[in-house]
Amino acid sequence: MKTVILAGTKKGLFLLTSTDRRRWSLSGPHLRGREINHATYDARTGRIYATANDAWFGSEISWTSNLGKKWESAKRNPAFDKKTKLKLERLWHIEPGRVKERNVLYAGVAPAALFRSEDGGRTWGEIKSLTAHPSRARWHPGAGGLCLHSIVIDPTDALRMFVGISAVGVFRTEDGGKTWSVANKGTRAEFMPNKYPEFGQCVHKLLLADGGRSVLFQQ
Repeated sequence: MKTVILAGTKKGLFLLTSTDRRRWSLSGPHLRGREINHATYDARTGRIYATANDAWFGSEISWTSNLGKKWESAKRNPAFDKKTKLKLERLWHIEPGRVKERNVLYAGVAPAALFRSEDGGRTWGEIKSLTAHPSRARWHPGAGGLCLHSIVIDPTDALRMFVGISAVGVFRTEDGGKTWSVANKGTRAEFMPNKYPEFGQCVHKLLLADGGRSVLFQQ
């Protein structure tokens, strides 16, 4: 069985492959010159997805089905409604949907917002309920900006999802994204006057425990 490691850099995406995890083959940079904040393998389709950012040409979702020999990009990338004052700065994270949602993907961006695709990444729509959360006016950026950098889908509940935002904390939905609630109880924010605020924690990463258990870890 082949092992593939995806390494996102400011120069592009590098793929390291091995059949024994002792000797490795390196290819890349793919998407040359783009800053790759995140790349992931979609076991449902065999695709590799990447968030490609360019200071001049902007940001786009790209994917390959043959380990980088050929790449495709979204026809309509994540973008905010022109009626708002928000403008997309960077794509931070891409997450495949559940096994039974073969063509569903989620993307986290800066300024912090969540997008969803139902056609394998070709087009994207904003999940406006999170963008419009009542606390948003009091969100503040971390050193990397106000970014949604982590997306966790609960494999045991089709309607539950978590997102990590810097420097805001963790939010959760129990109704498939219709509404969102703060999920930071017990998380200490040493740099805040109130050490246990409702939100404002500088979460760096949010991950689901191995094996699909409903246990979350955060940095």
